[in-house]
Amino acid sequence: MSCWRRRGSGFAGRQKGVRRRARSGGELGTLGGMNLHPLIAEFEFLIGTWKGPGRGHYPTIDSFRYNETLTFASIPGKPFLRYEQKTAGAESRPMHTECGFFRPLGDGRVEFILAQPTGQTEVLEGRVEAGADGELSIVMDQSTVVNSGTAKQVDATARTWVLNAGRTELVTEFGMAAVGQPMQQHLVSELIKQ
Repeated sequence: MSCWRRRGSGFAGRQKGVRRRARSGGELGTLGGMNLHPLIAEFEFLIGTWKGPGRGHYPTIDSFRYNETLTFASIPGKPFLRYEQKTAGAESRPMHTECGFFRPLGDGRVEFILAQPTGQTEVLEGRVEAGADGELSIVMDQSTVVNSGTAKQVDATARTWVLNAGRTELVTEFGMAAVGQPMQQHLVSELIKQ
């Protein structure tokens, strides 16, 4: 059975938690005593910190390796998760960071809004796809990118997150079309829930 098979107002196979009725008539989940919006309760497994190694490549740069940390946090009753990403290279030297919001919309649709200090903002739209083996993919392949006047030109981005059946491992992939190059994979990381 797919973990994203509809059952009432929730999805079968998700982690069970204490529930109470929300004012809107939906259910609010709880995580450590915090009320979760019904749309966020479906993605409760993302909340927390994920860490692991990554590697990057692109035709215009040398290939490289890095360590990545992703943090997802909820705000009581709000229909989004706050997201922060940090990467570090050799000797824990900071490399990149970005922050934003992951917004589940229901019916398997999601939005992801990001800001980067390199001068780009991204608005991505996508979908949740359940695999027969219990894996879950969040594919965000429709993007609008805005570049500041001093930023390198990024035309489009795509992000995919693949979670194992136990929701303890997360593989991230980042693709981009930038500086005259067509859409292609730029980064991939393999993260473990801390």
